[in-house]
Amino acid sequence: MLENYFGIIEAIFVFSLAIAFYVWQMRDLKKEKLKAEARAREAEREVHGEAAKD
Repeated sequence: MLENYFGIIEAIFVFSLAIAFYVWQMRDLKKEKLKAEARAREAEREVHGEAAKD
């Protein structure tokens, strides 16, 4: 009887892993996007700071 539920349990585990992977990737993408925006702002400040000195 228990072996009838293994497929359902396995499907739940696989679905849970897919959701966890999605959440992980979205968090990582958000962090990297924020880092890239910060680097762009820093580079823009450096460019404007050098231009003001000239």
